[in-house]
Amino acid sequence: MKRSLPELLSLLMITGLLWSFILVPVQSLPPTGWSGDDNFHFLVEVNNVSAYHSNLSSPIPVDLSTALAIELSINVIENLTLHSGLFTMSYLSIPIINQPFDINTFLPSGFSADLLNESLDIGTILGVGGLSLFSGTVTGVFSFTYSLLTDPDTNVTVTEDFVLQVGPTGPAAIMSVTGLITLGFTVMSVFGLLMAMDDFQQGILAARKMRGAKRGSDVGIFPRAVVLRRRPRRKKDQESVDKEELKRRVSEAAGKAWDGKRCPKCGKKWKVDAPNCSKCKIESSAAVAYFSQDIADYAPKAMKVMRPKSKMPVGKFSKKLKLKPNKGGALAAAMTDMGIFQTKSVKVPLMKVAFAGMTLSGTYWSWMQILSGAIPSWIDLLITATIGLVVSVAIAYFMNWLARVPPLGYD
Repeated sequence: MKRSLPELLSLLMITGLLWSFILVPVQSLPPTGWSGDDNFHFLVEVNNVSAYHSNLSSPIPVDLSTALAIELSINVIENLTLHSGLFTMSYLSIPIINQPFDINTFLPSGFSADLLNESLDIGTILGVGGLSLFSGTVTGVFSFTYSLLTDPDTNVTVTEDFVLQVGPTGPAAIMSVTGLITLGFTVMSVFGLLMAMDDFQQGILAARKMRGAKRGSDVGIFPRAVVLRRRPRRKKDQESVDKEELKRRVSEAAGKAWDGKRCPKCGKKWKVDAPNCSKCKIESSAAVAYFSQDIADYAPKAMKVMRPKSKMPVGKFSKKLKLKPNKGGALAAAMTDMGIFQTKSVKVPLMKVAFAGMTLSGTYWSWMQILSGAIPSWIDLLITATIGLVVSVAIAYFMNWLARVPPLGYD
């Protein structure tokens, strides 16, 4: 009996010591990197990094070529019922993983367990064949809902967020697939906006030249941006215009349009105040007649190019007639004087400016996400793109107001 007592005491001490490791509340030994509250603790590790230490300034780097390791452990401090859990991952606030857990299990104080130890292949979600289609930040959330045994009607939710950095950041991110796509959209938007603004400038300059004129002959040569219109065909007027009369009237009107800069016959530059062309020796008076007649020969074809109820800018009109812009502009001015054409506007790229501005503003958050790891939502993208669209449309309509012209033709 004396020999068995020490053995029994030793067994009881060892058993008590083991139970103490299980039943002692975790809060007596504050865990590092654990999340939760005074009643329930949980540890989320992503690629062996605690989610507790992950935030926007310290994201967890992720390589899509390797699986994402996720581990989850829990420690119960007070007797409680664990109702549910939720695991989500989002890109631009759009869920790419949404996994709820229906648990509804009573857990005693001191209970601990490893609930999850999985590998998640997010390369199949954010890429194709290991090639990343997205880069930037991905946010994740683990949450649990429980109620204490002493207060079963009150549900408590504890959460932990984490941030993943997919792909490189900074200048190196520009060479990623997402970076190159964003760069391409940005370059196209800037180039499109510059081209549209150049077209607007041409339209404003054309309107300035047209403004104040009362007849097409006052302008001489219509600029490329001027929009020509042709009235609808009327039953009583089949527009059976005599071709010779048409050519004569166009020739008279177009005679004032030669600018004297290049010889209309050979194309050589005409010297200022020179009596004739230094190459083909045509005199200035004959050059005017040659210029006028050359234009007048295209008048019948112009009637076919500009069908009734149609409209087109002078630049396109000249191209369809295979005329140089100055000759096409002179022909358009002459036929406007005859009442065949009318013009009351110039071509301005309203839609180009609007969409280029919207696209350019929409790339702002892409750059912020790639270079600095920002976490925008699709609402942020929508608001930014909308603001860019509104500003672009306002600028476009202001420039359209600057490009207004008086109506000419249809007398």
